[in-house]
Amino acid sequence: MTVRPEADDGSDEPFLFNLFASQKLPDMALMPLDAAGKEQLLRMQYRSMSASYHRQFPQARFEIVQLNGLRAGRLITDVTAERVYYVDIAILPQCQGGGVATALMTAVLDEPRRLGVPGRVKVMASNFASLRLCEKIGFTVAGQEPPYADLEWRAAP
Repeated sequence: MTVRPEADDGSDEPFLFNLFASQKLPDMALMPLDAAGKEQLLRMQYRSMSASYHRQFPQARFEIVQLNGLRAGRLITDVTAERVYYVDIAILPQCQGGGVATALMTAVLDEPRRLGVPGRVKVMASNFASLRLCEKIGFTVAGQEPPYADLEWRAAP
């Protein structure tokens, strides 16, 4: 597994949209829209999310997670003097369940450890798989902001 910066030339955009759409498919299946309507809604949501991330976290690192040279996910990390915040962590469904997210998060937690600051992430309270993963690698609940749980990781003293 490797992590590289998102391409400045837009060549990662189709992958990033497909990754976003893959995360939303279960919700989309419940909507009374035809395929074209769902596609249009997904594209609008993706553009909104991307613009929001860039506006809220202008200094963040936007990175592509690769497995064996193939794109498998995305990681957005915002580092400040007070914390390392994982803005977005997404792995393609076909790459989930094999420990990829665990390996990724375990590796990236070296940064807050090295900087001596906490690692933080917001997870949907209904995303039980992500909550279990975070708990497994040492995150604890630092607060609730429904529908999210605010989680924090600190290096062992």
